[in-house]
Amino acid sequence: MEKSTSANSQHDLYLQEIEGIDDYWGPTFRAIFDNEEHNEFKKKLQERIKHHDKDIERLCNVYYQGFIESVRELLEVRSHSNKLNNQVVGLDKQLHTAASNITKSGNELLQARQIQSNIAVVISQLNLCLPVFLTYFKLQKQTAEKRYYPALKTLEELEHLHLPHVSNYRFSRQLQENIPKYREKIGEASMSDLKDFLENIRRFSPRIGEVAMRHTSEQLASDPTIIGRKKKRNATVQQGYSSEEDLSAQELIDFSPIYRGLHIAHILGRSSTFESYYRAERTKQARLVLQPPTNMHESEESYKVYIHSVLGFFILEDHVLNTGKGLITRAFLDDMWSMALSKIVTALQTHSVTIFFCYSLLIQHLLTTLYTMYM
Repeated sequence: MEKSTSANSQHDLYLQEIEGIDDYWGPTFRAIFDNEEHNEFKKKLQERIKHHDKDIERLCNVYYQGFIESVRELLEVRSHSNKLNNQVVGLDKQLHTAASNITKSGNELLQARQIQSNIAVVISQLNLCLPVFLTYFKLQKQTAEKRYYPALKTLEELEHLHLPHVSNYRFSRQLQENIPKYREKIGEASMSDLKDFLENIRRFSPRIGEVAMRHTSEQLASDPTIIGRKKKRNATVQQGYSSEEDLSAQELIDFSPIYRGLHIAHILGRSSTFESYYRAERTKQARLVLQPPTNMHESEESYKVYIHSVLGFFILEDHVLNTGKGLITRAFLDDMWSMALSKIVTALQTHSVTIFFCYSLLIQHLLTTLYTMYM
């Protein structure tokens, strides 16, 4: 009995060693085989295995329901995780779609903002360019209408006020290069108007002298003491005269080409050239006017035309002296009159041989009287 109990204790020790050591069972198995206890130990081992199986079965019975519930929960978790995964995938697609749309809208908005910015810049630049175009169009219109003095003012406005704001543009440089050409064109047009004016007054001088003679005759008839002193023409005009006869000699001629030309020449810095040209041309015209026709002695009408031409010439020059702002001077006009007086006297003396001497003297006296009155 004691021997059996001792064997069981020894077997328990062997089992404890086997259960306690995981990887080195050799000495334990050798001791079992050396003592020839392997059959008994085998039985003991079988009992121990059954005991452990019962413990495992008992533990499994205890935890089985929890395991089943855990498995069920895991299955539910897997189902929910699948749903959640599907939802996440769907949300990801939606986010990708929304992000793609937002990116597209953002790009479109960026392009629209860029276009808006470009349009604002274009409008700003057009607001700078528009006055240039309008002023240039105004300049061309004034030039076409031969309004040269306003055109020159417009040209200065274009050059100094508007073009500096658009100096970065190529058309601005082209306009800048054309400005001297426009000035030259205006200057040439002004001189052309002056030439036309000089030609016009050369042809119209006899008419001026005739009207002046008529007005003087009227004044002498109403007041014989007018001789030797100046007197303004009465503003009240007798009925029966034409509108041309109602005007003074100066009112019959439009002197605006001279005034415009003088202003333009002053702005262009060509005043001296303008004045020299005017004086030279009028001197030439004076010589032509003072040259009597070869057949003047044949008719009284020829004398009248000659005297009217001379008188009209000096009346016009007197008006230019008073209104031309230095275009001619009193000394220049006096020199011309001195030259003219000697030529007139010589011409009348030459052609008065065949007419009455008193009539010649009367004409000379009348011419001097008229010059005194109008000058």
